[in-house]
Amino acid sequence: MITLDQLPYWAHEIGVNCRTVGYPHSPEQQTLCLAEEAGEAVGAIRRYLGLARRPGTIGEAGAELADVVIAAFVAADALDIDLSKAVSDKLGVVITRGWRQP
Repeated sequence: MITLDQLPYWAHEIGVNCRTVGYPHSPEQQTLCLAEEAGEAVGAIRRYLGLARRPGTIGEAGAELADVVIAAFVAADALDIDLSKAVSDKLGVVITRGWRQP
């Protein structure tokens, strides 16, 4: 089983494999892939929530959200961004900025 802390390694390997088979691993291409995966996740969640023409499952929604996370790490690799550090830094900001008052 692959763990979340292994995502940067596997994101890099995905990029290597993309280049090996002639698929572009450019920042532009990977950013477009990230946007595509986000759209697919929205569609899967809409189907699960009954807001689309056909139904969907929570498993499908989870799989699409996982694709978004993976695509984000692959895009970060193409952009030479340490996404694990960026997420950690951002969580520190989000957690300490306070919450909306009732």
